[in-house]
Amino acid sequence: MRDKLLGKKTVDIDLACEGNVKRVGERLAKELATKFSYYPPFKTGTLEGPKGERIDIARTRKEGYPKPGELPKVEPASIKDDLHRRDFTVNAMAQSLHPSDFGRLIDPLGGQEDLKRGLIRVIHDKSFIDDPTRIFRAVRYAERLGFRIEPHTSRLLNKAVERIPGLSSERLLYELQCISKEPSEVRIKGIKRLESLGALGFLGKPLAPLSPTRLGRIKESCEFLCLLFSHFEESYISKLPISKACVKTVSTLRQRKDIMRRLADLNTPSGIFFYLKEFDERGLKIIAETERSKNRAKIVEYLANYRNVTIRTTGDDLKQLGLKPGPRYQELLDKLLAAKLDGKIRTKRDEKALLKRWTE
Repeated sequence: MRDKLLGKKTVDIDLACEGNVKRVGERLAKELATKFSYYPPFKTGTLEGPKGERIDIARTRKEGYPKPGELPKVEPASIKDDLHRRDFTVNAMAQSLHPSDFGRLIDPLGGQEDLKRGLIRVIHDKSFIDDPTRIFRAVRYAERLGFRIEPHTSRLLNKAVERIPGLSSERLLYELQCISKEPSEVRIKGIKRLESLGALGFLGKPLAPLSPTRLGRIKESCEFLCLLFSHFEESYISKLPISKACVKTVSTLRQRKDIMRRLADLNTPSGIFFYLKEFDERGLKIIAETERSKNRAKIVEYLANYRNVTIRTTGDDLKQLGLKPGPRYQELLDKLLAAKLDGKIRTKRDEKALLKRWTE
């Protein structure tokens, strides 16, 4: 409803149902000639169209928090109770689909007025204490919509920042992933704002200042997160459930300065290849995108060309020459690859001639 009232395109449809979700979902699926997936433990269901269209249906509910920061306990309730459990007033609106009052706006908390005034306002004073992830969402919505965080809400938010480290690592990572998927300007402003609030304290102290310019050169959300993590200590980042691939990328990014210094002394394709091949390729790509040193061109050349160069000689070829298997095999193969990278040989015949000269 928030996006609809703002005239923005919505990517999905969320239905809140005061009755039997399964019955409504199956009836709707039949009408739309599609499939309905029902999840009994949560009393929710999903319909998906052939082009990725999506309708989510959930039983209206109210919730209570056993302890601050924990996931809530829920029970069935009315639509008004359901709207009262939301995070902000602008997200606590619904529109009736019942024939008797079809189209009526249900807005018990003044969300439409806050939309007009451009305000992000919490629904109750314990909102951020019950669920500190709402701190991340408040900042994200404010930056995405160009809204202000209402003064009282801002005070409550600042008081609750100290509760963020109590959240699970899964929930913290999820909120960072959500921010990383926002448009470039929104996610950069969001991250810088969270940093100024102290909301990124769970990542430890920054190893280097976060550069909006450098962050702004990254397009992919996952690469953005890797670059962000590389600014913080490994001991803190390792607590987050990030993938092994992301860990490798972050490790390479942390060595950015050393990589650029070493590249300054390397001028042959083979020298550049054998040095850079030990690093994560995605990490190198991010370095090439964010660096402005002339040596970044060496990384670009490595990723575009050098890493794809191969030789046709194999271990079997070396064996046929009468060489005994051992460490020398790899040494000879690396020397051949270096020669090809540096343009000294081109064909397998060239490789064979060079090998013959070395072995003789």
